[in-house]
Amino acid sequence: MDRFEFFSKLPRTEPGCTTFTSSYLNQMPIRATDRILDIGCGGGGRAVWVARSRGCHIVAVDRDPRYLNVVRQRAEEGGSAHHVHPVAADYAALPFPDKAFRVMLAEGPARLLGLKRALDEWRRLLVPQGLLSVTYPGVVNKSAPPEVRGPLERGMVEPLGTLKDYHATVRAAGFEIVHQVPLAAELWDVFYIDVERHAWALVSTQQARDDDPTLREVLDEARWFRDVGRGRVFLQAMVLRRVR
Repeated sequence: MDRFEFFSKLPRTEPGCTTFTSSYLNQMPIRATDRILDIGCGGGGRAVWVARSRGCHIVAVDRDPRYLNVVRQRAEEGGSAHHVHPVAADYAALPFPDKAFRVMLAEGPARLLGLKRALDEWRRLLVPQGLLSVTYPGVVNKSAPPEVRGPLERGMVEPLGTLKDYHATVRAAGFEIVHQVPLAAELWDVFYIDVERHAWALVSTQQARDDDPTLREVLDEARWFRDVGRGRVFLQAMVLRRVR
């Protein structure tokens, strides 16, 4: 089992929920005529909800092409089949022309590139004054020890920083911060509770072994957050405006 096989049946691949998305989306005026780019869409739960609730068109991108059919099915079931358009692409080389979008969402994928590189790569896709919402994890204390950093940094290309570090990166990349909000600890808990339930359901139905590496990895991460990470790491959503 790989991460696609595990997460394709869940609404999200990263901590977060509709409440979290709504907390920053309300600061991003969206018109029904807008064509929005959702980078790192996973199974499409977020894209389908945004398309349905805002009445707009979403280009939903994931680097794993196996998610395309999952997104299509969820869009059909969610009544958004004509508003959600799945695409498989490398996050560092998105196949869209410059200034193609006024609004972009990126919950999670920036950590695969690093915040600076992600902003540098994606800025060209926005029209001037366009809005990008990006989420990125960090540490409350810059001197946090390895046991605090470990589970998150294993999936990142650079060490976790502080919010102050990220603000400097944002400004240097040609953006200004319009709004920001952290993912509440309780919502991290909800995500990991769903992950644990799904893991043990797979084991109980013999769709996975309890020593499967992917299953153990996600269970260990859930335990790490409860025992170590809670209150010592954060996941920040930043709504950014392109200013140059």
